[in-house]
Amino acid sequence: MNIHHKLVTVGLILGIAIAITSSHGEVRQNIHRAYEPASMALDINLQGGTLSLFLYISPEAAAAITRLPLVSLASHLQEFTPLITLPADAQCRQLQKQFLVEPTDTPYPGAESLLAPHSLKEINGYLEYECHTPENLSHLIFLGFKAIPDLKHTSVWLISDNWQNKQHLSQEYKEVQLKKQPRKRGFLNFFND
Repeated sequence: MNIHHKLVTVGLILGIAIAITSSHGEVRQNIHRAYEPASMALDINLQGGTLSLFLYISPEAAAAITRLPLVSLASHLQEFTPLITLPADAQCRQLQKQFLVEPTDTPYPGAESLLAPHSLKEINGYLEYECHTPENLSHLIFLGFKAIPDLKHTSVWLISDNWQNKQHLSQEYKEVQLKKQPRKRGFLNFFND
C-alpha cells in the first residue's frame, strides 16, 4: 500500500470516529462518585481490651440490599443477635449496640437526582465489646451477610494498638483477622526483608 492509500485510510478512520462521537449528542461534564452496590463499610478499632465496630450503609447500598424502609432495616440489625462472633477464650462481652438512620451529607453533585429525597439517609451502627483476655482475640466472624441476605460485600478497615489493615469480606469469606499474621518465610521473602 502506498502513502496515498495510507493517508486515505487514516482519514476515513478519523472521519468515522468523529461522526460516531458527534452523533451521540452533547458531552456532559457530570462527575459521579463510584460506589459498590450491595456493600457496607465496617471500621474496627481494637485498643487494649476494647473492641469497637462502626458500620456504615450508604443510601445507594441500602437501595441495593433491601426493599425495607431504612428504619426497619436499622431495627432488624439492632435485634439481630449476634452480629459478630468472637473467640470464646477472649472472654468478651457486648457493652453497646446501636443502629441509627441519619441524614447523609451529599458529597457529590447530582446525588439528589439519583435518589428520591426520602432516601437520602444512611444507616450508622456502633457495637462495643470489652474483652478480658484480648491476647486471645485473633479474629471475628461477621454475620452481617446472614442478617442481610442481599449484602454482597463488606470493606473492613482495622486499626489496633500495633497494626492497621484493610480487608474485604464476602458471603463466602466472613472472617476478619484482628492480629497480624506471621509472614511465611521463603526464597522471595528474603529480598523483601
